[in-house]
Amino acid sequence: MKLYHNIGKLYTPRGFAAARGSAMGEIEEIENAVILVRDDGTIEYVGQPPPVPLLEKEGEVESIDCRGLIALPGFVDSHTHCVFAGERSLEFAMRAEGKPYQDIARMGGGILSSVQHVHSASIDNIVAYSKPFVERALSLGTTTMEIKSGYGLRAEEERKLLEAAKRLGEETPMEIIKTYLGAHAVPQNVPQVDYVLEVLEKQLPALHTMAEFCDVFMDEGYFSKEETIQICSRAKAFGMKIKLHADELAETGGAATAVELGAYSADHLLKISEDGIRALAESERTVATLLPITALSLRVGYAPARKLIEAGCAVAIATDCNPGSAMSENMQFALTLAVIGMQMSPMEALTAATLNGAAALGRAETHGSIERNKLADFVLYDIPRLEYLPYHIAVSDVVAVIKGGKIVEACSRGF
Repeated sequence: MKLYHNIGKLYTPRGFAAARGSAMGEIEEIENAVILVRDDGTIEYVGQPPPVPLLEKEGEVESIDCRGLIALPGFVDSHTHCVFAGERSLEFAMRAEGKPYQDIARMGGGILSSVQHVHSASIDNIVAYSKPFVERALSLGTTTMEIKSGYGLRAEEERKLLEAAKRLGEETPMEIIKTYLGAHAVPQNVPQVDYVLEVLEKQLPALHTMAEFCDVFMDEGYFSKEETIQICSRAKAFGMKIKLHADELAETGGAATAVELGAYSADHLLKISEDGIRALAESERTVATLLPITALSLRVGYAPARKLIEAGCAVAIATDCNPGSAMSENMQFALTLAVIGMQMSPMEALTAATLNGAAALGRAETHGSIERNKLADFVLYDIPRLEYLPYHIAVSDVVAVIKGGKIVEACSRGF
């Protein structure tokens, strides 16, 4: 057993399912807190110092002094494309000059540019290129990360990406959840109908055991509602769970389709309609996952977080870390943008980055908050209070990252 004690303040959402609407702002604050962690990495006790008999009952306990630091749950980054090869900074510069994302894609940039990089890379190359992003994310307070494929667009290339994601989970302390995203774009010189058939008849049968989730880019210029339903229905028949890229470039009914399919999340939602908001508010499962770094990078308006929350939706935030439209693995920065750009309170943003991110991955029962029987995934910060986290823009005050009760990252301040 380990006892993390002398925690100045501990802040956490509570619950074993997504927090919805106004409940997202309900954060428990405990002064002079302790966290007692079982040998299996789960939490036995959270609160003010427990009575001595509890500790005596548990036997030998290793004591770790947290020196008055602030404890928050580890971030759950529920939407990333963090296995890739090659950067796309020239596209970033073109967008700064005013060229739209769709025009850049038609010029050979966008997703298809990353497809070319992946085609030329080995699994070892992809792991070596992607690992620093995962390691930095961990050092910035992320303890669980979803990673999508989608830069392969052929069965063997998609397999490379999913295998690379698996290795990143084995070679770093980060907990990785894998998502198959073969329906990310259509390869050059391939008719769309033929590619959808390939996804249905070749890629899904070959790759479904390598990923927990199946995602589809349902949007204007990518995959239609009918194609999305076809692909997701096939994936569900293989036992996969569903996530959707939805209503990013245009309103195409993606949010409502995600609910219809029982998806765990509908992601992006920059162009979501009132009907889509109502569908998400009425859903018992589907989380609205918002990606503010992408909105900033693409110079488009942010998703309507306030409307979603006030309608009673469950809202998560994630980085969308990818080489094209969100070159950042920093969940704290996503949280800051959620507060500044989407008018979320710091408390709502914390819930969105932790408990609701876990719910978007089907893990709210075990992840996303500091509570008894959940995994002991938490981060110690040298900050005076929760509100300071988004206030200190793009600067990390992380002192130590604890994953499953073990210190896996400690900064140079000597923790």
